[in-house]
This record gives sequence, structure tokens and C-alpha cells, in this order.
Amino acid sequence: MEKLGLGLLEQLEQAGYEAYFVGGYVRDKYLGKPVKDIDIATSARPEEVVKLFTRTIPTGLKHGTVTVLAEGETFEVTTFRKESDYADFRRPDEVEFISELEEDLRRRDFTMNAMAMDKNGVIRDPFGGKDDLQAGLLRCVGDPAERFREDALRMLRCVRFAAVYGLAVDEATWQAVLERRELLLHVAMERVRVELERMMAGPHPVEGWRLLAASGLLAFTKEALDWPYSAAEGCALPAELGTLAALEDAGQRWILLLLTAGMDAKRSRELLRKLTFSLKDLERFARAAEFHQWASETEWTADMARKCNGLEACSAAEAWQLAALQIGVEAASDWLAVMEALERQDYPAAPGLRLPVDQGREWLNGLKVRELKELALTGGELIAASGRSAGPWVGAAMSRLLRLAAVGRVANIKQELLEAALKAEGGA
Repeated sequence: MEKLGLGLLEQLEQAGYEAYFVGGYVRDKYLGKPVKDIDIATSARPEEVVKLFTRTIPTGLKHGTVTVLAEGETFEVTTFRKESDYADFRRPDEVEFISELEEDLRRRDFTMNAMAMDKNGVIRDPFGGKDDLQAGLLRCVGDPAERFREDALRMLRCVRFAAVYGLAVDEATWQAVLERRELLLHVAMERVRVELERMMAGPHPVEGWRLLAASGLLAFTKEALDWPYSAAEGCALPAELGTLAALEDAGQRWILLLLTAGMDAKRSRELLRKLTFSLKDLERFARAAEFHQWASETEWTADMARKCNGLEACSAAEAWQLAALQIGVEAASDWLAVMEALERQDYPAAPGLRLPVDQGREWLNGLKVRELKELALTGGELIAASGRSAGPWVGAAMSRLLRLAAVGRVANIKQELLEAALKAEGGA
């Protein structure tokens, strides 16, 4: 990808324009971190970029951005510009194309993102980004209050960058976050979620949540969040959150966050809905909270079967297996992984958070069948063998067969499943 990017710079220069790598590419290249994407700034106007390259997408011509496609890779090429008037506290009302690189860099958010690199690897750094990175400091370009007024999302980016890169926030920059945090009301919840997801996927998510709590930013979102870690005052993060970085799966990090916050399934779903999580992620995280709720309210005895509509006189292990089927095997697996991570980290447990997990892997792995589609009998075959018409009874019968086969009460063999189903129907 970098070789292709160099080719684009050279092509722009050969056509008589200035061109530089900018933004995250320069920052990460300087830090020796993996490069994810490449942005280019140039003196060429958008229409000139479109003429120069064979395959382009007019991503944002009004704001000077053209996406150039090269050998399956995409590069955002943006004309040098300066911006004015940010009526919605997110995007500029007016963009003026200019010919000076330094003026273009001046409009950027943080000094570490306001560097440019030419094709020879020489870095242009008019605002001291390299010095700030060496000092472990995150600092706005120019007046931080003005930068946040221009784009309120930058306050969340401030928290995310500080956490991901292990930086201390410059005092003036932090003070501006506290002064301008009400402007977060103008930011779409989807953009809030994206920043939180990137922060959670980084190497230091706990530091990110510490900064969010200290700033109180999440108390000023467009939709009010039922979230105990929102307030700037009197908000102590639980010790168990130290386990976040030990969980490689980002989804399991969210599950641990919900559990440590004491969020049940209902509250979890509402919070995740407001943050615009996909239905798939929302259900995954909320069902894990639901499983925890089920587990924490249920005795480790055979009568657990009554809580999961299970089988008569089943063992405690079978009851847990049946609960995993009812609530979701993936949710149970996620819950178990989080509980095991807590035990490995050996943090002092909050009341009711940590539950016995020594049997957990055994009962989960003990499931013979996990989904209806794994059964050796289909609903159609059951209808044909029974001689009855289709109806709600089929779903109920198949669900009962799944429970029986999952815990090994009936072998997952078509004839045995049929016999068990017809016997139950005959006794009904």
C-alpha cells in the first residue's frame, strides 16, 4: 500500500502539484506503528485530481476530497484548504482551497496529526507534533477551545487518542474539553459509538474510561445514557475493569463493561440501542448480561431447571446447559470467557459479579447439539411421520428435542428423535 501511495505522490508532482502524506499515516509511521490507511494532501484542485487518475470516486468534492483507487487500495486525496464557520459544531460551512501546506495543517485537531511527509520521508512539522509525541503529550493545534468548537467530536477523539497512544492530555487542551463538553449534544450517536469502539479495541481501554469519567463527556450526548460511568464527580471505576485489556475480543470487553456497571439485559439493550450498535452486537452483548443475570439469581442446584424451562429432574450441569441453549450458546461462551478472565486477573470481586466457573467449560462443552439445524430430524420429517398438520406444536416439539439431544437424554439419531417426539405427542 505504501508503495502505491508513493506512486500517487510522484504522479501528482510530475503533473506540477505539491503532494504529501498527512494525518494518521505520518503519525503512525513516525511512531513505528502499523499503517492502516493513507491520506494525501495536495495543491491540486479536486477536478484536477479526477482528471489525473484513472479510477476515482468523488467522495466530497465540495470539501476537496477525492478517493483514488489503485490496485484494490483506496487513498483519500484532499486539496489544501482552510475552513470557516462551523454552525453545527461538526463540519465547516465554508471551505477555501489554498496553495499552502502549513495553512492546511493549521486546521487539524492535534499536533501529532498536523504533520506531513514528502515522498523522500522528510517530515514537515510546523506545530511541534514530533516533540509532543516524544514528550508523551496530546495537544491541540492552536487554541483548543476553538478546535473543539469547530468539531465537538474532537473531544472524544482526544480521549481516544490519549488512551490508545498512552499520552497525557495537555493542560490547556483538557481544560477546553471541560469547558466545551456541552457541545457533544450536537454529535450524532453513531459517531460517539465509533469513537468508543475504537477506544475499546485499543491497548489501554481502562485509561479511556477513566478519562471519560473524569471529563463527564458522556453526560452530554445527544441521547441521554443510563450509564453509571458518565459523571465527572463521584465516579469511581471498579477494579474489575482492569481486566478489559486482558480480553482480546472487543465484544467481550463490552460485556465486562456492562457487567461491572451492573447493567441487566433490559438496561443493556437500551444503552446499546442509543449508541446505535448493530442488532447482532446488541443482542450478543445483552444476552451475555442476561445469562449473567440468570446465573447470579439461580442456585447451583438441580432446581435450576425450573428457571430455564428445562427437563424434569435434570442435574445442575444440565440446567446450565439448557440455560445456554435458551439464552444463547455464544452468549454463555462470552460470559464464561469474561468470568474466567476475572479469575485469572484476580481482582477483588464486586458482590455478585464473579460466579463459580470451574464447572463452566465442562457443561458448555458437554452440549451434544447446540442448534436446531444440527438435529438429525427436521420439522418436515416430524410432520410427515406424525400424520398431523403443521402448527405451533412442531416448534415446541423440535425445541424439546433440542433440549433432550443437547444434554444426551436422546441420541441425535433420526429414528430415536422421532420416537421421543411421537411418544411425547402421544402422551400429550
